[in-house]
Amino acid sequence: MTPKTFPSPPQPRSPEEPILEHGFELFAQNGVKGFTVETLAKDLAMSKKTIYKFFPTKEILLQKIFQYIMTALAAHFSRVRDKDINPLDKFINVMSEITKTISKVSMSRINEMKARYPAVWKDIESFRLARRADFFQIMREGQEQGLIRNELDLEIAATLFMNIINSVFQPEFFISNQLNPKMVIEIFRDIFLRGIVTSKGLKYIEEKL
Repeated sequence: MTPKTFPSPPQPRSPEEPILEHGFELFAQNGVKGFTVETLAKDLAMSKKTIYKFFPTKEILLQKIFQYIMTALAAHFSRVRDKDINPLDKFINVMSEITKTISKVSMSRINEMKARYPAVWKDIESFRLARRADFFQIMREGQEQGLIRNELDLEIAATLFMNIINSVFQPEFFISNQLNPKMVIEIFRDIFLRGIVTSKGLKYIEEKL
């Protein structure tokens, strides 16, 4: 007799999660200046005292909001990285998720946050650099499957890739050049991919992009 299997019950949400989720929405809508604990508490039908219990200052709250978003993004990277799919699809997927997340907030709001709360921005930059390991693994799989050029030093390629993103993709870059982040990231993704793939890999991505 085949034993019955049941889905695992959903993990209970912590009391902080609704605060962090809605906090990000409020930040995306109103920016740093328009983001207030009072509005957040009112929207969530809770007291400001409850929010301050978990997050004593506005800076700590913003820091935890972005850490929450980055943790969710890192979890998505991990799930995609472990899937049994074409490595180039993994590369495209994680870049698309980055684009989707960035597109939720205007660059002017990100730039304001960077100027007023540099410690929060430093956390974001550290998170981006830490994704080097994810991209390195994806590229290594691609190389093993004959999709990425064998002569490439992937240690250098992955480091170069992430540092270009961290150094160039700053909010003021998009603002001063009046560039759409989604479009820029997609162009950068295409240029980078076409530079590292083999003819087999090129044929595959041209059918996808």
